[in-house]
Amino acid sequence: MSAPAAPFRCLACAIFRREIEALRASGCLDLPVEYLPSMLHMVPERLDARLEAAMAATRKEVAGAPLVLAYGDCCGHMTDYETQPGTGRTQGINCCEIVLGSEVYRRLRREGAFFLMPEWALEWRKVFVGQLGLLGPCAREFMQELHTRVVYLDTGVLPVPHATLAEAGDFLGLPVEVLPVSLDPLLASLQQAIHAAGARDAG
Repeated sequence: MSAPAAPFRCLACAIFRREIEALRASGCLDLPVEYLPSMLHMVPERLDARLEAAMAATRKEVAGAPLVLAYGDCCGHMTDYETQPGTGRTQGINCCEIVLGSEVYRRLRREGAFFLMPEWALEWRKVFVGQLGLLGPCAREFMQELHTRVVYLDTGVLPVPHATLAEAGDFLGLPVEVLPVSLDPLLASLQQAIHAAGARDAG
């Protein structure tokens, strides 16, 4: 008798933590998940190192486990990681495309939208001031050259932080739009990644 297949595991950016946990709690997703800090996205070299180490540790802990990566194209070696045997990755260049789906994401990008996921909306000052070093008029000029508005992706996992969003919009000099977002595209992307990991493992 052959040994039972090892259970799937997932390594995910913590920007998805609340959304993935909502899917798990609802019974739509049966997948153990380890989350890495979302701020690693700001330093791709550190993300590369942490993700590589986490993948090695997971495979050492559960030999032969197919591995799902819930990430966009967030670091230089992501393509190398996702093409390893038994590995699949959510499809999208970043977390916003993964959550919105490609068609909606591309349309809003063409319209000049700058997206805020719930986790980063709460940390917007840390991102713009602490990580990007944007202050005062520089922040406004930079953002207004590239974007027409801020779009908050309301995934339904947290109350909309209206006061925080108003503060961020004023700092950036952009109007803020709250966009209700279904978790269906994220679930479909995770399911696709599970399928890809299983297929590569079987091949």
